[in-house]
Amino acid sequence: MSAKKSQSPAQDSLASASPPVATFLRLGHKNHSQWNALGSASFVLVSGGMSLAWGAGFAVHSAHRDQLLLTVHMQVAWYAAATLGAIFGAFYTHRLPQQPIYILGSCLVIASGILFLAWPESSSAVIAARYLDGLANGLVFVPALSTVGEIAVNGIRGLLASTVEQLATNTGILMQLIYTAVWRTEWNVAIVADQVHGVLSIIYGVIALALALTLCVESPVHLLMRSNEQRAVVSLRHLQRPYMVTSETLLRLDEHKLYVAASREMCWWLSLQKGLPPLVKILAHRLLGSLCLNLVIWSALFETASQLVSSFHAWPYVVFGVLRWCGCFCVVLLMDTTGRKKPTLFGTFSTGSFAFAFANLFGRTPHMIAALVVLLSLQFFAGLGQCASAVYLTEGFPLAVKPHLVAVVYVMELITRLLLCSFAPSLDWIAAYFQVLGALSMVFFLLGIFCLPETRLVTLAEAQQKFTKWFNKDF
Repeated sequence: MSAKKSQSPAQDSLASASPPVATFLRLGHKNHSQWNALGSASFVLVSGGMSLAWGAGFAVHSAHRDQLLLTVHMQVAWYAAATLGAIFGAFYTHRLPQQPIYILGSCLVIASGILFLAWPESSSAVIAARYLDGLANGLVFVPALSTVGEIAVNGIRGLLASTVEQLATNTGILMQLIYTAVWRTEWNVAIVADQVHGVLSIIYGVIALALALTLCVESPVHLLMRSNEQRAVVSLRHLQRPYMVTSETLLRLDEHKLYVAASREMCWWLSLQKGLPPLVKILAHRLLGSLCLNLVIWSALFETASQLVSSFHAWPYVVFGVLRWCGCFCVVLLMDTTGRKKPTLFGTFSTGSFAFAFANLFGRTPHMIAALVVLLSLQFFAGLGQCASAVYLTEGFPLAVKPHLVAVVYVMELITRLLLCSFAPSLDWIAAYFQVLGALSMVFFLLGIFCLPETRLVTLAEAQQKFTKWFNKDF
């Protein structure tokens, strides 16, 4: 009996010396409602990823593939509508509830899918479908990326933001590449390739609509900005498990109140001044990502793979999409442990290195296998290096101007993608393009060492304060 008593103090001291630490899975389970709150936006962006890949040339079995290169209306439709939606989003975010916007975006995606499914041979119907899908993505992108950091706890903010935007978009790209790769025009089936696109869009839209109607939760910061503290507490309660007010809920409420109060102390002009450094950094990061998926990249893949096989078989498409998705997925899981800065710099440096390598190998027939391997590997590191850009979007800007600057970054990205998807490049132009891509990646890598902040496990206010500095050497 005395032996047992003598052991108990030792056991107690051991337990107190190693307190239980919340594992990644427990943290994810406890805060799963935060992803549910943005799940609708995520599925709308999956549809947007498919449209991005379609417009970048990965639609070789579409009846409208030639028109994509020859018809300005077909090229511009998705990007113009997404731009318009983003402009609207900049003005209603933090002013209107999110749920009606997500419901509208989901319905637009469903309508787009129906047009693809019902009239796949009609150019007018496909153009209208791309308008609807683009509008849905623009309407959803700005509020989702503006509020994801406000909904997520600090410990999973990186995971949630990168999942909602980057992983969702790359999932849509992968789905487009898979069905494009496996489709065969000689198949004796009643459905055509564009109808598959429509079916998938309808599925994403229905899931997004269901999530918007049942699980959408308003941002507590938005409610505090409307001076509705009681509803903000209810929102925080629904964003965690168990669904009750705890000391942690009240701590998060105080954190959000300080965030809103700090924003109110700054005039709009001062907020815009503080938003300039993050705008330059994040815009450079996002534009670099847009250079890694466009018609030039598709042309490089097609020209390289067609030199190796008599006909362009499915596997280069599949490997291209899988590697890009895997690069993103691997880093999503590290956003709140390893951080944002190190994966970004590593991915950017690797992208630049592989871009230089591909430019030197492209067009040299004995080295086309190596060129294809390099091009496919480049996509892995492109997905890896861009993952943190979604996190930076939700962290970097002052609250008063956040939706407007998120919209500016998104619109500039859309314009860049449109310009790069509006013409078919020559072989010499492709090699020069990859030289430029490599040079820009290396410049961003070098500047990023000194300018990009590390924002893991800090509050939104602290992250925004780091971004206001032009130079950040922390890792």
